[in-house]
Amino acid sequence: MKKTIIIFLTIVLTAISACMAFAGCAAKTPPAPGGGPVQIANEKARPIYGNQIKDGTYAIEVSSSSSMFKIIDAQLTVDGGEMSAVLTLSGTGYEKLYLGTGEEASAAADDKCVYYVEDAEGNHTYKVPVAALNQDTDCAAWSIRKKMWYDRVLVFQSALIPEDAITAKKRD
Repeated sequence: MKKTIIIFLTIVLTAISACMAFAGCAAKTPPAPGGGPVQIANEKARPIYGNQIKDGTYAIEVSSSSSMFKIIDAQLTVDGGEMSAVLTLSGTGYEKLYLGTGEEASAAADDKCVYYVEDAEGNHTYKVPVAALNQDTDCAAWSIRKKMWYDRVLVFQSALIPEDAITAKKRD
């Protein structure tokens, strides 16, 4: 009887482990409760716009709602109140990005997408417009392998920008 119970428990634990391992590989980003966007922005940080930052290039951090979309470097450029960022991803699985949802990307003209540029180390980089720091930004990523859009939420963080580079000017 003891041997039967041990065998049964071993089978159950093996089955549970296998389910947990395989579920993570095929899982997609779950929708937020109520079907709304996933909120990942820091609740304390206020949005900062391009006309509130001195012109220049700044290293910033960018949060992603997905561990499959890991940004290893981000350089923010501010020029005349307009912001853009060059994002370097940890992998090479995405051909293009669209600032919006996957549904919007599917309906948009291809020239509205941002295609990767390979840097000297072979990393995929993307130069994207940035509307504001410290707020959720929808971003769809086109998977080369799966040939489909994946929705991500990015937050371009202001924490690394020197305090003296941020002005008191409000958004127009």
